[in-house]
Amino acid sequence: MPSDVSFRLHIKILKEPFISIRNMVKFMTDVYSAHGVRPDVLGREELSLPDLRILDVGSCDHAAPLTGEQQELFSNRNDAGPKDVIAYFVEQTIPPLNGCARFPAGKPGLVVAHMSSRWTLAHEIGHVLGLDHVRDPADHRSLMTGSGTLEIGSILPVLSAAEIKRIRSSPLTRPA
Repeated sequence: MPSDVSFRLHIKILKEPFISIRNMVKFMTDVYSAHGVRPDVLGREELSLPDLRILDVGSCDHAAPLTGEQQELFSNRNDAGPKDVIAYFVEQTIPPLNGCARFPAGKPGLVVAHMSSRWTLAHEIGHVLGLDHVRDPADHRSLMTGSGTLEIGSILPVLSAAEIKRIRSSPLTRPA
């Protein structure tokens, strides 16, 4: 097996999620570490941004422009490097989604909504690291299912060999 890689993660909280961040980080770590990918959680910060607790993410499509609210939120990187991933926890998104990994160039990050599933953080980080949804949205074992993270039925969601290869080649990962 190739040597392990890691990525750097910062947690920024506007609203504590229903499932604790501690548990989401554990679930995310379990998925990625099973494949030699180690998340390094570098810190946790409460952000007082009441106007961004309910965040307009537009279509959350990589071809669409970012909303002004996304631009504003992602400017709050506080001590994070350009290759560090930021996970912003908000009350909800407009439209209502579990999460969204659409971010400004040079500011990698994602948004997780209050009522998201235990796998949302891991799934959205997958997008930040370069993964797309799986082609078969009925595959509820895959972390990257296109049916939404509430549909993941596995005890530990799977990543394909191609997905692991893509993560390992992401500019956001480094040798562990």
